[in-house]
Amino acid sequence: MKKLFILAILSAFIFSSCSDDESNFGEEIAEELDVDSEAALESNFEDIDTMVEAGMLTLEEGGRIQRDVILDCATVEKDTVNKVVTIDYGDGCTGPRGRVRKGKVIIEYNERRLIPGAFRIVTLEDFFIDSVQVEGTRTLTNTSAELSDSPEFTVTLVGGKLTFPDETFATREANHTRTWIRANNPLEDETQVEGGASGSRRDGVSYSIEILERLVYKRACRQDGVFIPVQGVKQITSGDDVGIIDFGDGRCDNLVTITINGGEPFTKEINHRGR
Repeated sequence: MKKLFILAILSAFIFSSCSDDESNFGEEIAEELDVDSEAALESNFEDIDTMVEAGMLTLEEGGRIQRDVILDCATVEKDTVNKVVTIDYGDGCTGPRGRVRKGKVIIEYNERRLIPGAFRIVTLEDFFIDSVQVEGTRTLTNTSAELSDSPEFTVTLVGGKLTFPDETFATREANHTRTWIRANNPLEDETQVEGGASGSRRDGVSYSIEILERLVYKRACRQDGVFIPVQGVKQITSGDDVGIIDFGDGRCDNLVTITINGGEPFTKEINHRGR
């Protein structure tokens, strides 16, 4: 009986150690997949989309609100002849929730955003969010069949790049479908995103992204410092490793559940600014 008792204790210890090792191994691979930088890429380009919508709203008389808070410390220049809107944050200013933006967001457009076939071509000039330089050309095209309160857009990103203060960088090319769920107050808007992306991590290793369940971004969650999706599932593949990231049930938090190579899921708090 004594031998059996000792054997049971040893078995439990070994099983516990193996489980801990498996969990730590999963977290190590999650670090290698650079989940935080991936979240930073996604959230920063969503942030730019929000700025674009706010800038375009300034063209409309009697809009839902006259000026979005995301533009509080920016200058907006409107060239209606050449159909260009420039959002200029200058040498840097602090906006809602302490996000510091500087540089210019330049928007070329043809029609109002709700018109089917309307497009915006967005380019960035010396643009930074929280000391991270953001580059790339983002094109949004309204693909709705008719006027809608929830218009759909195709969104392509070419030459996407984030350069971090330590001079490491991550790149991205993307092709998404984006549904804009409009509220009477734009601070309560939501966007739903489907599609995929590819690029290179900060260590130079390539990756690909597939959205398995549409990602949901809630504008209201930004007031709580949550810039990542609050719902949806996506898959990151890099080399032999596959990570599944589940963003939860819609609550405003930076917590995700990660499963690496089919192993035991674990919870991680995401840093949307990158590691």
